[in-house]
Order: sequence, then C-alpha cells, then structure tokens
Amino acid sequence: MFDFFRNPQSCRSYDIAQWERLFGQARAGRLLGKLAYLLEDENLLDVVPPESRWLLESARVKSERGRRQILWEIDRICHVLREFQRFDASAASVPVVLLKGAAYHVANLPWSRGRISVDVDIMVPQAQLGTVETALMLGGWFISKESAYDDHFYRDWMHEIPPMRNAQRDVALDVHHTILPRTGKLTVDAALLFECATPLPGENNLFTLEPCDMLLHSAVHTFQDGELWDCARDFLDLNDMFRYFGRRDADFFDKLLRRNETLRLNRPLYYAVHFCDKLLGTPFPPDFLREVRKFGGVLSNAIMDAVVPTCALPHVPGSETPTQRVGKLGLYIRSHALRMPMRILIPHLWAKYRKRRKEKREKMQNQAKEE
Repeated sequence: MFDFFRNPQSCRSYDIAQWERLFGQARAGRLLGKLAYLLEDENLLDVVPPESRWLLESARVKSERGRRQILWEIDRICHVLREFQRFDASAASVPVVLLKGAAYHVANLPWSRGRISVDVDIMVPQAQLGTVETALMLGGWFISKESAYDDHFYRDWMHEIPPMRNAQRDVALDVHHTILPRTGKLTVDAALLFECATPLPGENNLFTLEPCDMLLHSAVHTFQDGELWDCARDFLDLNDMFRYFGRRDADFFDKLLRRNETLRLNRPLYYAVHFCDKLLGTPFPPDFLREVRKFGGVLSNAIMDAVVPTCALPHVPGSETPTQRVGKLGLYIRSHALRMPMRILIPHLWAKYRKRRKEKREKMQNQAKEE
C-alpha cells in the first residue's frame, strides 16, 4: 500500500491480485475515500478494474456524508456552548480548539478529502472543562464509559475526560485539555498551544492548531500516544502535512524546528520524519533532515524499523502473520509504557485484564441463557 501512495502511477501495471490487495487494505484502513480522490487526481480511474469502480463511488458518498456529519456536530457543540451562556457567563469565553479530523474538515485541508472520521476531537482549557462538560450534557451528550475505574483513569491520568456520545446522533466526542497524558514521559503545556492557535474566519472562539502544532500533534498522536497498529492513515496525514505546509511556506521547516525546541517533542518528530521519508518518499530539506536525525537512537531506531512498516499497514482479517502478532504486542506494551510509569501501568493492565474476563464471562452466560 505504501508503494502505491508513494507512486500512484505504478498501479498502471497492477494485476487483479494487486488491485484486490490494495482495495482490501484501503477498506480495512478507512482509506477508500482517499484512494478514490487520489486515483481521480492522477487520472487513473480508467485503469481500475470495472467491477471495482463502484467501491470508489460508494467511498466518495460515504466520506462526504461523514464530512457533513462532522461539520454539523461541530456546529451543535458551538450552539450548546452559546446557549449555556444564559446559565454560566464564562461559557462565552471558552476557546474551543478543533483537533485531528474535525480541524482538517473545517479548515478544508487537502488531506480531508475522502477522509472518514469516526469522532470529533476538541481541546478546551482545563480550568473550563467543568463548564464545557456540563453544557454538553445538557445539550444531549453523555459519558459513554460509565465505570468508576474508567472515570478515574481519564480524569486523573489522561489528557481528556471520558469519551462522550450524542444521544440522538450517536457521534463520539473526545474533549481534551492537552494533547498528551499527564502521566506520560512527554507532556505539553497546553497554554503554549492555545496562545498560538489559529482562529477560524467568521467563528467566535473556534480555532485550529497553527500548522507546526497541528503537525506535531499528529506526530505525538501517532508515535507517542498511539499503538502504531493499523495507522497507515496517520502516516499519510503526516506526509500530506509535510508536503502542503512546506509548499505554502518556504520557512516552514525552520519554524517547525524552532517550535519543537519550545514543545520538546524530539522523538515523535524524528519518527514522523523518518517513516515519511522511508515509506512515502516525503521530500525534506537536507539541513532539516540533518537536524532531526540527531533526535534518533540507534537501538530504538533498529527495533522500530523492524516492526513499524508491517504493523502500520491496515489489518485485513485472516492476513495477520506471526511476525505482525509479535510486533503488535510489542507496540502495545511500548504505547502504554510511554503513557504511564510502571506504578500506574501494572495496576492499569491488571484492571483491564479483569474487566475483559468479566465481560467475556457475562457474554458466555448470556449466550447460555439464550440457548
């Protein structure tokens, strides 16, 4: 799949098995919409097998529907905050920063085309979390993780409150107060992000992260706060950001290095650059590459190079290899170790294990009753 996105014209020589593999991976990785638009932009629709073209049209329709749904959800979030001003005047001054897919769609960034977003992510100041959560609950959102342990886990350790969901539209909403867990090896002062946020034209108190912060957030979401399993879409987002922001601003890569000095996100930035260069051929200025490569480590680089390229590919059911299973376990452990120290990690994993066993036992009991 990475070979295709690196050089789309290579698909002119694909046989039916290669097309099936590409479409299977794109479907599994929620990339069919992106694939559809890219094939159109590259004038390649005529080489797609005729029996598969309906998949691309269906993906376009689905992605456009998802885009409208995300934009409507953002509109409703802003609406309930405006309405809540009647009960709490401080709601009028709450800055709402859109993150990830929500930001890409609202700002109409190129990589939002064909993107299927499954939730909305926003960031608000920690001091105003209570106001925002109350307003949202009055507006029809509810906490979707109801256990006492989950509530404690999110509110005391993480960078967000427990996930919310709209009772009518069944859309998930993640309300953040920063971009990295408070217990993690890396943390970010959210005030630095708010003070540089980009206001959206015609909107009061609605922002996106500025370009360097948007890219760095994508890097930490992928390499510091994520499990790196089935994350091809994140790699493609990063590749598009590097290319787009680099074309728009000749000084972008110098600004990115300076911003990284402030936020201290060396290792996520290194991995973002390294794997975009390695897998997608993203063009970088030589001086920038030389500086970023100083952030890498010999042993960790060797391990990541051995595991990430295969584990990042979309997982097609039935195609998982033993190497991928081992790599997936290693990346799962790595992601948790980065997010919390051992004194928290071990009890947390034990609590998750017990919860899963309980859920499995209850499921089996219910099945037995039905029989």
